[in-house]
Amino acid sequence: MLAALARRRSRRNIVLCTLAAAATLISLPVRAAEPTDPGRSEQESEHEVPILVPTPIPVGISLAWKPTFLSVRADTGLGSQFGSDKFQPFRGLARYTTTLLDEKLMARAEIEAGQFQTDAVNIGTQGWDMTLRLLGGTATRLSQKFAITASAGLLTRYQHGRAQSAAPNYGVLGLTSNLEFEYRFAPLIAASFYLEGALTPVPYGSQARLGELSEASEFRGRVQVSFDVTPRTAVDVGYDYTRWHSSFTGSSLLQPSAPADRVLLLDAREHAMTLSIRWKP
Repeated sequence: MLAALARRRSRRNIVLCTLAAAATLISLPVRAAEPTDPGRSEQESEHEVPILVPTPIPVGISLAWKPTFLSVRADTGLGSQFGSDKFQPFRGLARYTTTLLDEKLMARAEIEAGQFQTDAVNIGTQGWDMTLRLLGGTATRLSQKFAITASAGLLTRYQHGRAQSAAPNYGVLGLTSNLEFEYRFAPLIAASFYLEGALTPVPYGSQARLGELSEASEFRGRVQVSFDVTPRTAVDVGYDYTRWHSSFTGSSLLQPSAPADRVLLLDAREHAMTLSIRWKP
């Protein structure tokens, strides 16, 4: 009887082991299929591999040659008393642009300087001028081909003349803001349109006969076409127009022997062709 009972227990153990083995074999394909689920793997890969989008900020260093046709006018409110139109071949520009805060903001420094000659009559000069811009801003890409860059900051300009007859030496400081629209027509060709306006009410280094600065402003516009020569080098060709306007009170610049009670309006307009090379990091 004990032998029969032992045989029954042995058979029961064999059945239980067989059922356990079968259940294990059935569950193996299900567990093996879980890591190879295509939907799950695609979702995991999307989260694990981010897509890197290049910043629309035009970072890099630019060096430009700007031959300029300079037009200068001086007026006391009774009509232009001095006018000069001369070609200035020795003018240039250097610009450095970088990014801040993980490529979210733009920082830019720009200096433009060169020849500033006028006819040797009344306020004729054989001098130079220099303009400095320190800007901060950002850029956004509205589509694959169209981007907008906006910035604002400080602007200063100083004009120094080696006087032939009462050259106006003066500097101004103020705030500026600008917008640039860029459209890429082809993978290697882009066109841009640039607008800038500034108010420069703070004078410095001005000669006494100019009088007191009452108002000063700047306007600048540029149309440019860019060609990507290599992945890290581009050539820019464009037209640049800049107008500087200043008004003074209590001036005797045009008539040194007269009382210093005149209004003086100075207007300088620069028509420049720009040829630059830009290195991108």
